[in-house]
Amino acid sequence: MEKEVTEPGSVLVVDDNPLITNVLQSLLCSQSYDVHCCSNGQEALKELERKPVDVIICDVMMPKLDGYGLHDSLRSKPEFSHIPFIFLTALSEDSEKRKGLEAGADDYVVKPFDPGKLLSMVKGKVHRSRSLRSASAEKYDQFRKKIIHTLSHEFRTPLVAINTGTELLLEQQGVLTQDKAHNLLQAIQRGGHRLEKLVNDFMLMQQIEAGIAQRLFENRAAKHGLSEIVRGVLDARKEALVEGEFDVEYVDYCQGADVYVYLPHIQEVLLRFIDNAIKFSNTRKSLEVVICPHDRAVSVEVRDRGMGMNVARVQDAIDAFGQVDRDKLEQQGGGLGLALASRYAKINGGSIELHNREH
Repeated sequence: MEKEVTEPGSVLVVDDNPLITNVLQSLLCSQSYDVHCCSNGQEALKELERKPVDVIICDVMMPKLDGYGLHDSLRSKPEFSHIPFIFLTALSEDSEKRKGLEAGADDYVVKPFDPGKLLSMVKGKVHRSRSLRSASAEKYDQFRKKIIHTLSHEFRTPLVAINTGTELLLEQQGVLTQDKAHNLLQAIQRGGHRLEKLVNDFMLMQQIEAGIAQRLFENRAAKHGLSEIVRGVLDARKEALVEGEFDVEYVDYCQGADVYVYLPHIQEVLLRFIDNAIKFSNTRKSLEVVICPHDRAVSVEVRDRGMGMNVARVQDAIDAFGQVDRDKLEQQGGGLGLALASRYAKINGGSIELHNREH
């Protein structure tokens, strides 16, 4: 039986003292680690963009960008936030150690350090880093398989409508009445709209998984009036609500309330809930949108008279591609609506809750 070969871990050493970097490089290389060295936080960021590592050992006090600044910068980037971070410093006061650990560092080493203890620490961090990366890769693989599975099933119905309608139009030219031809064209159009929505939803979910949505919030979030947001969303769906003959009631118990959000995210969350109400409502077409105060927060409640859902399976609705009671419903869709809403809400510091109510 062949022995499994494990690649050595990779370590980034960040210190402005050449003597320290040389000592650490020699020590780590003696254990077959792949070692990269930088003299400040700015250099480290560029190096990580070029080649990610398993562990970072970083001095606290450095020019240009110190250890705390580098740590904060990396924790704000999804692609680097999982990398174990060890602070290395000559400051031995408990307050400094506490500051480093409270900042979120995985460990804190004081110079002069014990080589054996440092190597044991690095070994444990490398193992943890690789375990997290392996779990992340497995999660991504499951996500990829779910996309493929969903694509193969959800795309079939609208494609059948498009292909069948097109074939009938081509084969029966001059035979179909104007009304029948118009109905076929409408079916083709509906199929196209379904496909477009599915593709857009998948692209949005991939942006969330890749951390793009998080960065948009960090870079573009601003203060907005909650009432204006809700009114704007209701206006955007006014035509569909009128066409569906919905009785709409809007109540604001928090007039003047502001929220710090990335506007397109919150608009998308509210649109998903209103669309859900329109799509799954039965004959009792009533929609209430209520802004309520909650301690130091506010909520937007979207209440409808839909068919309801199995409360025990509510979480399934929030998971990607999990449409509650899908087998009992005729509507098509990837089941991504609530999953997208939940993730956008979380990115903006909120959450969503689903409840049934007696009709």
